[in-house]
Amino acid sequence: MIKKWTRTAMALALAATLFTGAVEAVAAQTGDGGIQWLSYTEGRQRGETENKKVFLVFNADWCRYCLQMEKETFQNPTVIAYVNRNFVPISVNSDKEQKIAAKYDVRGLPSTWFISENGDRIGNRPGYITSEEMLKILKYISTDSYRSISFKTFVEKE
Repeated sequence: MIKKWTRTAMALALAATLFTGAVEAVAAQTGDGGIQWLSYTEGRQRGETENKKVFLVFNADWCRYCLQMEKETFQNPTVIAYVNRNFVPISVNSDKEQKIAAKYDVRGLPSTWFISENGDRIGNRPGYITSEEMLKILKYISTDSYRSISFKTFVEKE
């Protein structure tokens, strides 16, 4: 009786482990695990090797709107999934990495930048961005619509 119970418990433990691994894999694909932020150096390298656009956000610990974006915009499941699927996300603390912030002439926070697959700057958007607005911007950049139409026209067509 004890052996049978032990085998059942082991089988349940194995099944739970497999299920947890499957849930984690799905969460990574759907964005449930959060945006997979990288350092500037690692993100730029990965953008070039994976031939993906870079989503670069400058922030600081003291910045109220940066914290608000982190709590609201960057916790939105649709934003998380879209960023993780279509971009290489980089987060830079402008106080700790002042040289990188100076390279992009960051004057206010938060500051969101987009970089092409070959490392060219596509553009930036300073200030707080809601999750709804962020999704529009992400789609505009990821679909290469910025090459042919204005953002205003893109949003009107959506």
